[in-house]
Amino acid sequence: MSKKLKFIDVFSGCGGLSYGLEMAGLECLAAVDFNDIAIKTFNLNHKHPVGLKRDLTQFEPEELAEIIGANEIDLVVGGPPCQGFSTARTQGGANFGKEFVDDPRRDLYKRFLKNVEFFKPKIFVMENVLGIKSMGSGIYFTKIQEASRALGYSVAPVQINCWEFGVPQKRVRQLFIGTRVEQPLFMPSRYLAKTHSLEPSDKSLEPVVTLGEAICDLPPLKANDGASESKYDLALRKQHLKAYGNRYIIDLMQADQAQKLTWHISRPHSERDLRDFLLLREGENSKGAIARGEVMETPYSMESFADKYKRQSRYELCSTIVAHLKKDGLMFIHPTQNRSLTPREAARVQSFPDTFQFFGQRGNVYEQVGNAVPPLAGRAIGFAIKAYLKNYATSEARPKFKESDKNEAINKLEELTNSLYLGVIGNMTTKEFLGVWNLVHVVHPTLHPETALDKSGEIYMPPSGTSDVLAPYYKRSGWPVALIPIAIEANIRYIRKELTEEDYYFNNLASA
Repeated sequence: MSKKLKFIDVFSGCGGLSYGLEMAGLECLAAVDFNDIAIKTFNLNHKHPVGLKRDLTQFEPEELAEIIGANEIDLVVGGPPCQGFSTARTQGGANFGKEFVDDPRRDLYKRFLKNVEFFKPKIFVMENVLGIKSMGSGIYFTKIQEASRALGYSVAPVQINCWEFGVPQKRVRQLFIGTRVEQPLFMPSRYLAKTHSLEPSDKSLEPVVTLGEAICDLPPLKANDGASESKYDLALRKQHLKAYGNRYIIDLMQADQAQKLTWHISRPHSERDLRDFLLLREGENSKGAIARGEVMETPYSMESFADKYKRQSRYELCSTIVAHLKKDGLMFIHPTQNRSLTPREAARVQSFPDTFQFFGQRGNVYEQVGNAVPPLAGRAIGFAIKAYLKNYATSEARPKFKESDKNEAINKLEELTNSLYLGVIGNMTTKEFLGVWNLVHVVHPTLHPETALDKSGEIYMPPSGTSDVLAPYYKRSGWPVALIPIAIEANIRYIRKELTEEDYYFNNLASA
């Protein structure tokens, strides 16, 4: 682990995830994206430009391997375009309901996994919006896990709250973390260590970073004000740091290292919108203002667009930054100023430091920022990967089971599942149960305990004569229906601390 772990970023965008991984000490060999402006931004922030503008539906892994001079790497990461899964696209039923329509972007996960198949990384991380779990009844949430297991990877779908890693917004993302079948399973609760908490009573973690802490040192602006390059208000910053300290503005946003303040330029708003903005109290949306008795001039239906106008609060997390900011900023009105957030303020909320440069025009910057993975979330993922691979490097190799071992395990599990209704497993000693639990992994080495209790989605029905230990199974999780009671018992014993973390995640196979 003395050498830097090397990764490629597929569907990289402007590089938020890569930037965060590099903050954690990993090395990016290449980043690939179709968006020319995003790739130019990526390369602006690297001494050695490794960003490649390529169409990933045409650009093959073999071509990438030739460019980077490697056929195997430690890690593949990326976020296939998420708009096809976003809950923000519900108007007209594009992602949900009876009018669910085809969107070719939803199949780009296959191109991501094609790179996984070719480079055979020790671990991969695919990032997407939380809406992928529900879009089309979760069909793509299922397909990604199925396809990953077919490549010989155990996959853990992990939901992360970005504010728990220091990002000052209500951003929730879906990760798919896959590890090669011969390696220990990834344990999310161990490796994805939270650093911040919304609960003041939790003294073991730092309090979350609020919007006020993130942006209120920046010079005040009116609508349609500012410049793409300007100066900081050092007196205002000094006052701000007295209130909040250095932890975000200086330690992470590197405001003291940036020679100029960039992209602190506000967009214009109509006089009607500006009058409506003035009616909103801090932290209030337009629907709330109308309920209070305010009469707004907005032509939008407040039943359909309750948050169409939202004044953010200094004392809370910001709403989730979205690429729609390039069109309007009505959901992101400054807490105390009569305008929407500037690109630099949005970048701060996404945890891009002030030293990070953006290529393009104002709308391009909003779009890049909104589409990005917050670098601080990327850093947390990077630390998790380093910790996992360090543990993997020092742990004993997993035993390779022969076909005869698998057949014997199937027979033992069949005997057990036939008598589950008698409560046999509940009466087993911990040692006895651990032996049974490990048999599950012998038969199904790609299964992950994180998915065992997810009994949603389609069930695969096997040909007649197939052992119940093998099928029917849930297509999403891969877990056979017959083994679910064993998984439930394992979870109960894990919660009661009768099974250790290594036991529960099949990382102690001595009893198999």
